[in-house]
Amino acid sequence: MPAPSPFGSDTTNNTTDGAGIRLEQLKAPTNDDIAAITRLWITTGLIPAIRDARQDIENCIAADNGSLIVARMPDDQQIFATMMTGHDTVFGWIHYLAIAKHAQGGGIGRELVSLAEDILRLSGLSEIRITIENAAAGDFYAKLGYDFIASVTDQADPDPHQNKIMRKSLVQ
Repeated sequence: MPAPSPFGSDTTNNTTDGAGIRLEQLKAPTNDDIAAITRLWITTGLIPAIRDARQDIENCIAADNGSLIVARMPDDQQIFATMMTGHDTVFGWIHYLAIAKHAQGGGIGRELVSLAEDILRLSGLSEIRITIENAAAGDFYAKLGYDFIASVTDQADPDPHQNKIMRKSLVQ
């Protein structure tokens, strides 16, 4: 059985940082939450415009080892960043890290990745992995100490950063 979530067992648990940004683990997202997440994922290029994110969100929440974390703006509580974490009992994974363009460069991505590492470390895992699909994501994770370990593409001449798996040790 996986370790309990560091957020406890409430339906939603909130943390507010000095800027008033609220991090929340969604366990029962509303239809408005799902619509906002879907829009964010589409505008950041994580999913195609014709896709509804509902199934991925529901699968993450239903998994014993999954967490969906969102960041909300302090003034209107709109979701502007997301991250999913989970594990397969061997490796921890980060999925759907998305940050609205207006909030990029402010450190929220770094904070979300650090939170994912803490969540997965508490689950007793020693390694976290991420599949990246573009050079900017590869550069971002490399700055956080992640290394390229494998390609997941069949392309004859793939982009050196595209469709790769990166890893980081969680052992301190």
